[in-house]
Amino acid sequence: KVSELYYAQSDNIDLEALNIVSPSKFVKKGNLYAILTPNSAYRFAIYDSESGNVTRLVPAGKNEGEGMYYISMNLQGDIVSAFDFGSGRLVEIDLNEYATPGYRPVFTSLAEDGKTPFGAIRLDERILSTGLYTAGRYCISQATGYNSYSVSYPTCADPTLTDTLKSIFYASNILALNPMQSGCLDICEIHDNELSRIKEVHMTTPRVKFNRHRPKGRGLTHPVTYSRNNLFGFCDLAVSENYIFALYSGRTLKDYNLDVDKGKTIVVFDWNGLHVRTYQLQNACSAISYDAADNTIYALSQEGNKPQIITLNL
Repeated sequence: KVSELYYAQSDNIDLEALNIVSPSKFVKKGNLYAILTPNSAYRFAIYDSESGNVTRLVPAGKNEGEGMYYISMNLQGDIVSAFDFGSGRLVEIDLNEYATPGYRPVFTSLAEDGKTPFGAIRLDERILSTGLYTAGRYCISQATGYNSYSVSYPTCADPTLTDTLKSIFYASNILALNPMQSGCLDICEIHDNELSRIKEVHMTTPRVKFNRHRPKGRGLTHPVTYSRNNLFGFCDLAVSENYIFALYSGRTLKDYNLDVDKGKTIVVFDWNGLHVRTYQLQNACSAISYDAADNTIYALSQEGNKPQIITLNL
């Protein structure tokens, strides 16, 4: 079932008016909007819609307390987290403490023991990550330093690939869990320190070339190369107790170039991976966030290169 999902013009938040430049992702908790600004002098901005204040955190850089390359963010309870794949560190921002004078976000390094992570979220005292892993698609890292790998790679990829090529192919997939290139949603349960797959959801078949043999010479190699006609997958995910809301692109690099990571479709699944509903949006959006308190989806509209947060009433 496909429905038009309209938004209230009066409820939008004009991010340019707040001097929040080039936002890419956001999460909402009550009156607070944590916004990822990957090209700004500070990588995160937190907007309080009640006070009108904007607080900027994590200056750009590779030193302690700084951030480099973030492409997604998550909200668990009152903690906003994002993985920096430039430094291999997970940053966590406490929404109860962020405005306190002298507050500093918490950074945790994951690029240890030979790991090359590309996305991570915290699970209590443990951290769940995915990356260039051959022992399993997901890794749960405990405070003791012990790493537990689990779950085979989805069948979206060529089953004859080596585990190394599979890990590179799925390195474009971001927790939790956002497979941008492939359009394959991987739904899993967590049992102690292992994951088990409930279902794979395949939106499209990726158009991709695998280079199985390293060419001679010292030139740059690309083990996995996507076609410019490849349909991009999910731009962002938001979840409720009963549903998964997936913002879907379905665009090609050939037709949309740098706007390929935006979409006008929200596909809704239950936690068994069954399709429930599809919403069509008026605006091209790059991110969504679900607020359980008012059963509302908020979206980061990029329509007309004018970033604003809009309200989508379900």
